[in-house]
Amino acid sequence: MTFRHKPAPVPPPGFWERSEVSQALTNRDIGLAIRIFRKWTGASQTDVGMMIDLPQPHVSEIERGARKVTSIGLLERIADGLDIPRSMLGLGPRDTEKEEAQQEPIAESHQSWLATRKFLGANRGSLTKAVYKLYPESLRVEDTGILIPPAWRLERPIDLSVARLQWQEETPRPNVNGGERETRRTRPLLSTGRHYSRYHRAMRDLARPRLFDNRLCYRLLDVAPDQEGQSVHTALDLTLGQMCYFDMIDVGEALAHEAAAAAYQADGQMNSDAVKWENLPFRRLIRNPLDLTSFPLMISVSTLTVRASKGESTFFLMRRNPARVAVAGGMLSVIPTGVFQPASVLPAPESPDFDLWRNVMREYSEELLGNPEHDGGGSPIDYSREEPFRSLDEARKEGRVRIYCLGVGVDALNYVGDVLTVAIFDADVFDSIFGEMIEQNDEGEVDSEEFPFTPESIRRILDRETVAPSGAACLHLAAQHHAILT
Repeated sequence: MTFRHKPAPVPPPGFWERSEVSQALTNRDIGLAIRIFRKWTGASQTDVGMMIDLPQPHVSEIERGARKVTSIGLLERIADGLDIPRSMLGLGPRDTEKEEAQQEPIAESHQSWLATRKFLGANRGSLTKAVYKLYPESLRVEDTGILIPPAWRLERPIDLSVARLQWQEETPRPNVNGGERETRRTRPLLSTGRHYSRYHRAMRDLARPRLFDNRLCYRLLDVAPDQEGQSVHTALDLTLGQMCYFDMIDVGEALAHEAAAAAYQADGQMNSDAVKWENLPFRRLIRNPLDLTSFPLMISVSTLTVRASKGESTFFLMRRNPARVAVAGGMLSVIPTGVFQPASVLPAPESPDFDLWRNVMREYSEELLGNPEHDGGGSPIDYSREEPFRSLDEARKEGRVRIYCLGVGVDALNYVGDVLTVAIFDADVFDSIFGEMIEQNDEGEVDSEEFPFTPESIRRILDRETVAPSGAACLHLAAQHHAILT
């Protein structure tokens, strides 16, 4: 999963003094000025919206003339956000003394938010364990941090093709989107008396990771077992719709931030006992993480990769870099792990990307081989001809790569969904395809150690290391079904 950080668009020197731009500003035709700005800089409406703190639809309305900019406050925000000289819009200079006085509580709010965000990053594993205890034991998978209800549990690993996908054309609007009053303590001040409207906007401005872009993703809407009323199942049907990556950030990271704020003590230590329902108003608002109508549940695919050898089968882990990723920085994870999302402009379900195995293959290409990301804006991939997809597909058809679904779960801390999988490679196939496996990728560092694929080795890792919940669940379930997988 890669989300690339794009720098803010900057116009060329003297741009605002150009005759057509100057005339638009004199007439306060903000829509025309923005259109010219975007033409010269290549900025999108989303880019402009992020610079002036307006939703993209509002920027579009301003450009079309459907929304007039008349308030002085909004004109000042647009001027300052795009670095337009205020005098060209007939605005007075900034009241520096007044602004400095107003900035003090804003700066304090930012510092407090950043301290909590840092605390979250350093204690995500402990916070997950604290939050995990809030949920019934019947939903928990040991101490992994993943919640799996009985209706989603599998009796044994199934071939990934048996996890069938269905597309719902009209994705329902979620009841909760992260802009509710209950999230105010997770959103710092943007200006005097005004909080950031969404969590991702605060992250963008104050703690932006290098990989951070609002890509289209698939949203989990329903998980239907094969046989109604049984506690374990042998197949799953997944119904999916669409959402965007920042939809997850606005809900999931706000939930995690809220838990961190509750546990964060003045001395910087953690008070796990404070992580309880009465201190978590936003979590109470969406108390049931399995109610898929109440919030946008982004779905990822996490894969434990095993190199199967007659001598000793081994597996690989990756350390996620907190400076590069928005979620689970500093934790170990199975590799590859990636958001389930389209890699081309074709919409689901016609898209060839609407396939779990192909999503896993793209992550192999990016995370183990260092190939460029398919970022959703280009042509469809030719999976039958392009490498490494062709070789991976052929090996799977020959039975020399076997990929199993272990179940579907939800991260208790940030309510992100995951299809949990394990891929077993014959050693010669693995060595042929991944002989040039990289040590670092856009999300972190691949651990140089190959771990023995045994229940005992897996238990030692889970006991000693901080493993991302989806990775911990993959490891736990793989150990539980080790005899079947080997």
